Amino acid sequence: MSQEGAKNLALTNGLVGLIGGIILLIAIWLMGLSFIVNDGFGGFVTVLIYIIKIAILVLGIIGSISFKTVDAIHTAPSVLLIVGGAISLIPLLGWVGGILAIIGGSMYLSEMKQIEA
Repeated sequence: MSQEGAKNLALTNGLVGLIGGIILLIAIWLMGLSFIVNDGFGGFVTVLIYIIKIAILVLGIIGSISFKTVDAIHTAPSVLLIVGGAISLIPLLGWVGGILAIIGGSMYLSEMKQIEA
């Protein structure tokens, strides 16, 4: 993997981990609010949250495979995204997965500086 590709993937994983993790932390409130308001967007919000959960899981797997040869990125951020995405798929544990995704995403962004462009 080229250094530019590694930097782009680390940035993508970091941003999806941070933003997706924050959304997962407040997801239960978003879903509850959308069903209370009953404006027809409850199903859309639920599908969007599941897409975020799967995206975190898939990007963790892609990062784990892609960063095997890159010394600047350790395995911990990928493992945290994988575990966070998997745990978030369990009902009522999405917030735990969100916390793990935030930690993994911030680790990706902090280790991204070590990749020389």
